[in-house]
Amino acid sequence: MSIRTLFVAAACAAIVTVPAHAAPKGESLEQVIKKVQQQQKKTTTLQATFKQEKELALLSKPEVSTGTFIYAKPNNVLWNYAAPKRVQMLITGGVLTTYYPDLNKAEKIEVKRFEDQIFKYMGASGAIDELGRYFNFTFTDRANEPGYILDLQPKSATIAKRVKHIRIWIDKKTYLTNKVEYTEGDGDVTRYEFTNIKVNESIDQSRFTLNLPANTRVEQMKIQ
Repeated sequence: MSIRTLFVAAACAAIVTVPAHAAPKGESLEQVIKKVQQQQKKTTTLQATFKQEKELALLSKPEVSTGTFIYAKPNNVLWNYAAPKRVQMLITGGVLTTYYPDLNKAEKIEVKRFEDQIFKYMGASGAIDELGRYFNFTFTDRANEPGYILDLQPKSATIAKRVKHIRIWIDKKTYLTNKVEYTEGDGDVTRYEFTNIKVNESIDQSRFTLNLPANTRVEQMKIQ
């Protein structure tokens, strides 16, 4: 498990607030950022259906997974993969637990020291300076498109070895991120698309508890 994977997973449900380069005609990047921040400050819970596509050099066609996503402030996230393989990824209390019910196996990783980095992308604070340090941005607002598009290009060759490109779609009506595309240094692409997004609906805290069967094999893992 790479900590970079955790950052991407968090960022997929996040707003992204960044300093502007020249913006095209229409709503400016600064205006979009302000509305995104306003929306994000009001968002305490987020639920959605997601589709994940992975384009890997070793695969002839994309690997597609589907499931649901739940987030509650300040630091609870549950990714529930339903197909093609059942997997649950829960971050709560500073621990990431990945449960594979079909294998009767779970992996636990202590992520407490990375929580601030992971969860700041779930809100407006901190993202501007952090992303602006490492990426240049291009902002696109096409009248016939339902979302704004942000393209992030690494500023240095060192960053490009890990991340070649990030593209983020922000819905023009809700100002929530509904699609993210992440290209790694080796060319592998991961794409997340969110639908059926529900904001600020009540979520029982029990949703962030994995009741593992007694005979589940639990392994303690380390972040690479």
